[in-house]
Amino acid sequence: MYATTLRLGLCGGALLCGFAAAAAQERKTQILRVCASTSDAPYSTSDETGFENKIAGVLAEEADMELELVMIDKAAIYLHRDGIEKDLCDVLVGVDTGDERLLTSDAYYRSGYAFISRQDRGFEGDKWQDADQDGFSTFSYRYHTPAETILKYTGRYEYNLVYQASLTDFEDRRNKYTQVPADRVVAEVEAGNADLAIVFAPEAGRYVRDAGTPLKMTLITNDIERSDGVIIPLQYNQSVGVTKRKPGLLPVINEALESGRDRIRAILDEEGIPTLPLES
Repeated sequence: MYATTLRLGLCGGALLCGFAAAAAQERKTQILRVCASTSDAPYSTSDETGFENKIAGVLAEEADMELELVMIDKAAIYLHRDGIEKDLCDVLVGVDTGDERLLTSDAYYRSGYAFISRQDRGFEGDKWQDADQDGFSTFSYRYHTPAETILKYTGRYEYNLVYQASLTDFEDRRNKYTQVPADRVVAEVEAGNADLAIVFAPEAGRYVRDAGTPLKMTLITNDIERSDGVIIPLQYNQSVGVTKRKPGLLPVINEALESGRDRIRAILDEEGIPTLPLES
């Protein structure tokens, strides 16, 4: 006990000293290399107006580093493989806290999946089971998300398949990544083509905000328990991911998140993203 106390008493402990030295070294580089997709609106766009592009700018300024946005002309799911693993960049903005591929920062916001409906449709409900309502039979969503599980568990999936395929112009999905743009998911509800959208709220915030027809976004409050007992969460903490090659960059990012907290909060608010209290 006393040996542990003595060891930790030196510069806050050898581990903290090591992080401090590494962090100082990272600042000397003065370049914050952040990979981002050219086609992942509203997170990241080719003109760098995505809200995660803006957050990257805040982090660089707060850390007193020059931002280098490494724009990759692929979907965001490839940023780790084609950016981090190839040493083109060191940071990804907006990863799930605890992503095992990366060192993840302190969480800077929490949000979740949501229902989006036209206000004039009178949709009520904040449980995933509430997708099963009379008068709501056509759904827009993004592929590879819990929305598909929700529709399967509420018996709406098969009926909706042809309509959903139309959102990608019936593109063949075999052996390639196919996705419905987030703005299309929301636009289908606004136009009355879909009765309800099920989407991760940060993907939809700006499109709900800017819709010409008043829309309603309702965060889903419960998780999905699959028939095999596996829990599928519908709410997530979001962090900044740092390459494992540069552990000293992580405390720099955490400090920047703390000092830039109000600026990041303003970006999320302006984007129209509903947030939840952070969970550890």
